Parts: sequence; C-alpha cells; structure tokens
Amino acid sequence: MKTRKRAFALLCIVLAAVSFAGSAFAASPLLRWGSRGEAVRQMQGNLIYLGYLNDRADGIFGAKTDAAVRLYQRKNGLAADGIIGSATRGKIVKEVLLLNSILDTAKQYLGLPYKTAGTSPETGFDCSGFTQYVFKRAGITIPRVSRDQAKAGMAVPYSQMRPGDLVCFNSPVSHVGIYIGGGKFIHSPKPGDVIKITELKYMDLTAIRRFTGTV
Repeated sequence: MKTRKRAFALLCIVLAAVSFAGSAFAASPLLRWGSRGEAVRQMQGNLIYLGYLNDRADGIFGAKTDAAVRLYQRKNGLAADGIIGSATRGKIVKEVLLLNSILDTAKQYLGLPYKTAGTSPETGFDCSGFTQYVFKRAGITIPRVSRDQAKAGMAVPYSQMRPGDLVCFNSPVSHVGIYIGGGKFIHSPKPGDVIKITELKYMDLTAIRRFTGTV
C-alpha cells in the first residue's frame, strides 16, 4: 500500500505542471462526488500519500473520497464543500511536491559518510545536521540538535505517520531521521557509517514530528 502511495503521488507531477501554469490551472475541471477518470485517480493518490484517504485510487469520486476531501479542506482552512477546485487542488499539489522534494533531497546523499557535528554535504552530516539541511533545502527551518528537533513542529501519532515526517529515537531523544514510507527512514547513523535507509522496526521510535502540513 505504501509503495502505491508513493507511485500515485508521483503522478501528480504532470498535474502540478498544469496547476502552476496560470490559465491552464484555472481551467482544470472541478472534481466532486460522482466524477470519474484519471484526474480523480491522481487526486486520490495524492490524498492517500498525504494520509487523508485510506483506500485505493480507483478513479471514482465516492463517499470515502468526498470525506477525505472535506477533511483536508477543514484542516487547511478551505471551504469544506467536498469539491476539488483550483484552491483545493493547488494546496494538495503544493503539499505533495513539498514532500517529494524533501525525500528527493535526502536520497541525494545516500552513502555520504557520517561526520560528527557535520552540517553540510561538503563535510558530511551528523544525524540532526542532515535533517536540518534537508528541511532547509525545502524552505523549512528546524532546530539544530536532535532533542530540540523532537520538540518542534507538530506531534504525529504513529497511525498517521507519512513520508517527510521527522522520526525521533531513544529517551531522551538522541537520534533523528526522515520517514520515507514503507516502514523505512533515511538517516546519518553514527561515526564510521554512512547516510542510509533503515527499517523502523530496528529502532526505538519515541516521537514523530511534522513540519510539512497539518496533522
């Protein structure tokens, strides 16, 4: 399911190009209960990726999609009418692109050696230097050290974790990484190691924080 979330979310790139193309974006069709087709499937994929729709993207705008759209609208200060028009579409696409940019930036540094107190790709990163740098590249400012990062942003319950969330480990928190979906996260682990992807089940997860949208 989580692999499909990522795959469906990537389909929004074409839609995003339309979204930010001025008049072409404004001309995009309204999507509402009863709508069908590829545009619906793309938006369902985006809503799954963002954690608002617990279903499959089948291209049919029914009760579950309507509820997911209304929930997204309420949480994001939009009129909760269940209709995907230019305002709702634009916000959804922008949020998906933000998450994709965070994951894409993080994965650029796979294999880079750990560096104590490191904060740049030129020197290498420690765990919190890596997460701070990746979020900064996406235009998001977070604290420098892991214990402070674990108190910033918004707390997220495990059941609502999504790609792009900061995952924090141990008590007190002494390590952080970025969740990428599929039960995995990317991080700069320790001296002698490199930036890599690890399964959460091997770690003592104690906090999840979000800087990329509402919970």
